[in-house]
Amino acid sequence: MCVMVKKVLIDGHYGAISLNIDSMLDGRDDLEVIALKDKSACSEEQRIALVNDADIVVLCQSAQTATLTVPLIENKATKIIDTSNAFRLAPTWAYGLPELSYEHRRRVMSSRLVAAPAPLAVGASLILMPLVKAKIMPPYHPLMISSVVGYSSGGTKMIAMYEDPNRPTALSGARQYALDQTMMQQKELMHVCGISYRPALSPMIDDFPNGMLVTVPLHLRTLAKRLHSKQIWEYISRAYDREPLIEVADFDSAVTDLGGFLDANGMAGSNKLELFVFGDNDICLIAARYDNLGKGGASNVVQCMNLMLGADEFKGII
Repeated sequence: MCVMVKKVLIDGHYGAISLNIDSMLDGRDDLEVIALKDKSACSEEQRIALVNDADIVVLCQSAQTATLTVPLIENKATKIIDTSNAFRLAPTWAYGLPELSYEHRRRVMSSRLVAAPAPLAVGASLILMPLVKAKIMPPYHPLMISSVVGYSSGGTKMIAMYEDPNRPTALSGARQYALDQTMMQQKELMHVCGISYRPALSPMIDDFPNGMLVTVPLHLRTLAKRLHSKQIWEYISRAYDREPLIEVADFDSAVTDLGGFLDANGMAGSNKLELFVFGDNDICLIAARYDNLGKGGASNVVQCMNLMLGADEFKGII
């Protein structure tokens, strides 16, 4: 049987997604993969010819460079996945997280332009979307979202800094960032989940290579529907019960199974995402745990690429 080989061009080596996306695609018999990591490897004219000849281009560039590159891709048959934050709020671009809803998956399948989500937004939006859709959480609900991520999230420069034997001692502990509360992910979550007000974010980077934990605490008495934490778990379980990359932990045994601790790097090396719901009748804690380079990064991009090319959605992932 003849396999139709698609041309995939990975353009650039900026950001965490570029760290392992080409290795994820290695060995695919249905793809011809070209990775342009070195700007000096070809002329600008050659690069333009390559991006216009590809079936799909994955832009691993800064937002500024991506906005300059997209107009150069004049071939309307060439599809584009952008991994920067340049187009996540653009209405003409599909938001690349298929599990959020049937409509999100359909748009990724049918779109020429797909914007990959930020790693933090992957977990946060998967937590929030079922509650917003079910009108349990009103769009104006005040939100505090915490996260811990490994240092690979900062790309090659931050990896080198953390793995330098002469690094500052401050890098040995968790470090809070986004101190001015002006993260692009705030607008991203508002746009994607239909939230009216900017959520407060409390993100930290810690001294481990990869992994991510996003948590959302809720005072249940402030929601539109007064529910027990186990009922919140039921809504979230139903939302993702047919998603092979999302596993919802059992409500009654999760704390015991985890030994009372939820490690932020517990899904390092995995392409799946775990969701947890803890709490009682008053306070609920919802958590998403995944690899920032996996479901929070390259494997999510590959999933979208598969859908855009008409391949098995989970080929090369599961």
